[in-house]
Amino acid sequence: MSAAAENKRDTADYGELIARFVDRTIDAGQFEQQYLDLMKNDEALHPDDVFAVLDQLFSDVDEYFVSPEASAAERQDLDEALRQHAAAALARLQRLGALG
Repeated sequence: MSAAAENKRDTADYGELIARFVDRTIDAGQFEQQYLDLMKNDEALHPDDVFAVLDQLFSDVDEYFVSPEASAAERQDLDEALRQHAAAALARLQRLGALG
């Protein structure tokens, strides 16, 4: 498998995870944990433009924090903000042709 094909397969893992979150198959807490795990264990060399998208979303996920004292409305607002960041990242990865 070529390096480009390998990177697309690896990036596809991100695409699948992000899509499950955007489609509400998983919640924000599950997405946060799975995305951080995926990034921490990623040894692929992604093209710079793809890495920039993944890294920005990593920052968004890293900043995501819901206080235990947060109201249901506050929690929903934070979850939706993260979902919007994820949807934008997914769209950028699709435009870059990074998802295979």
